Amino acid sequence: MARKKKNANRESKKISREEFQNLIKDIEVSDSELAPYFTLDGMESDGFAPSVIVNESLISDNNEGARLLNSANSIARWRRNRRYRKRIKNWNGIKIVAEGDSWFQYPFVLKDVIDQLSDLDQFSYAIFGLSEAGDLLSNIIAEDELTNAIQRENPDVFLLSGGGNDMVGNERMATLVHPFKAGRKAEDYPNEKFDEFLEELGKLYKGLFARLIQQFPHLKIVCHGYDDAIPSNGPWLGKPLIKQQIKSAKLQRDIVAEMIRRFNEELENLVLEFPGAVFHVDCRGVVGSKTNWYDELHPRNKGYLEVARKFDTVIKQALSMPTISPHFESDINIVSGLGENAKPLTGLRELGDDEFAELVVARAEMILDEQVKSPKDKVERRQIEQGFEKINYQSDFLPSSFLEVGVTRAQSVCRISTIDPLGKAFASGFLIGTRGYIMTNNHVLENEDMARSSVLEFDYDQDSVEYRAVLRPDKFFITSKELDFTIVACDASSLPNSIEAVQIPTSKHLITRKERVNIVQHPQGRRKEIAIHDNTVTYVYDKAIRYSADTERGSSGAPVFNNNWQLCALHHAGWKKDTGGATNEGVRITSIVDYLRSNIDEHNDQAIQEILTGQNHAKPIESVSETQGINSAESSLTINIANQRREIVINVSD
Repeated sequence: MARKKKNANRESKKISREEFQNLIKDIEVSDSELAPYFTLDGMESDGFAPSVIVNESLISDNNEGARLLNSANSIARWRRNRRYRKRIKNWNGIKIVAEGDSWFQYPFVLKDVIDQLSDLDQFSYAIFGLSEAGDLLSNIIAEDELTNAIQRENPDVFLLSGGGNDMVGNERMATLVHPFKAGRKAEDYPNEKFDEFLEELGKLYKGLFARLIQQFPHLKIVCHGYDDAIPSNGPWLGKPLIKQQIKSAKLQRDIVAEMIRRFNEELENLVLEFPGAVFHVDCRGVVGSKTNWYDELHPRNKGYLEVARKFDTVIKQALSMPTISPHFESDINIVSGLGENAKPLTGLRELGDDEFAELVVARAEMILDEQVKSPKDKVERRQIEQGFEKINYQSDFLPSSFLEVGVTRAQSVCRISTIDPLGKAFASGFLIGTRGYIMTNNHVLENEDMARSSVLEFDYDQDSVEYRAVLRPDKFFITSKELDFTIVACDASSLPNSIEAVQIPTSKHLITRKERVNIVQHPQGRRKEIAIHDNTVTYVYDKAIRYSADTERGSSGAPVFNNNWQLCALHHAGWKKDTGGATNEGVRITSIVDYLRSNIDEHNDQAIQEILTGQNHAKPIESVSETQGINSAESSLTINIANQRREIVINVSD
């Protein structure tokens, strides 16, 4: 239900500076009531960057103090977000983060798109605003503010308005069209610089979309093209076109319409690359007649309302569609893997609302050890998730046992020295089950021959005591390229009893979004390191989780633990894009368990039972010497590795 507006019939009379400041601070006073106390500074305005200043004629004791209030952008944004904070206290509707130019924030003078969508008399949204009149798309992308806001607010939808100021600000319009020539058609006036502008625009949008989708796979992104603006001898369209001797009002209008068409077409084509994740609002023909335009670039309130209604339709469409796991293209730079073999899993399925709610409830019950009521909607589910910050040690406090158990888990992790097509390589692995098996990635140990020529090094960390073991693929070897895991039998008889195997949990509820993960690894083959900071789980799929913890090449095959040191995933890939952004991915242990259970047969039944239960079901593997089953070249490799060890390094990734 919409709130009743305070002082709805307030007259725009002359007031004191103090009264003016009090009005600004009162968020129950509508922006439309404040509008008369602001005015447009036509001399300073540019493109989609209107300069709104205090109307000094209505401030009775105007002085320098009043002039300091002229930052209308900041005032409007502060008021908008104060209302947002108040609204979400008891909110069970759709949450949005919005960023953009003056179509999303035209302070006080106009009721822009976000003002309209925030009006509970018309729509049902809670919108956190980052928009600022005059923002260039390049500035929006470069700022960390956007990513931080999305991570903090956890919105359902991100709205973006950008590119208009890049096109027409600072009289750029005159540089994007050919001079007048008799007989030249409107579609032939945009020149090569306009083509370059659209190409650069597409790259900026694509880079931003890719970065956000990688980091927030659940997020729906909605962008828009502008309506067919009407040149009217203004400084942004009409006069720049006249400078090119294009004087016909109809030709001016047709040229602008052609440029807007291509602008929208660029976004429409780009959206096709992100199915189910990015959506486009085509605003052409929405604003209506010339009387609905405030100036050459901005609709009046009535026009903005029509645009908001179009946004409303697309937002509802976006939320009704499942997100498709994005395809990662050739510009991915794999940062944890062996050679170029590590790739993100494909064909991942996003958990449905019911599945994810079940996971969140089950996870909360495991941590709290008490029954948790199933959420009625997404709002209640998010409240349970937010509780993880308190119940799952996500503050700066951790129990002292965290370190004790962590040391034990870390002892199970080894450096795997193997050979790939480029020569000697390193990866990570860990003991599982009964100490008789090692788990790592398929792209680390693709076949039995690679396993035979590999060496395991335990306790390769801060001290000089190290233990070596060998793999026994002749006893047991199972691998899956799809899930990127390999399990191989090993001889652990040379290892001290203090090195315990990691037990394979069978629960499907070991980790969920907003929890933290800890990764014990040998990045770049260095001595053992652990990532326990900047390690938040960003999303959970059916077969994988994604998180922000630091990894490098050599981290492949490392165990991913939750904050209770339970094994929840097998780290296998991390990537960056040339356009920015990075993420890491681990294969959910529950997927590997399902695979093992489906592959039990007469040959490997005993081994799989040992792996899953941690109990011996057969005689232990015979002890072998370090060089048994390894040819002379492989023995030489072991010696070379030992001679190339680095200095002691203890590094906690941050």
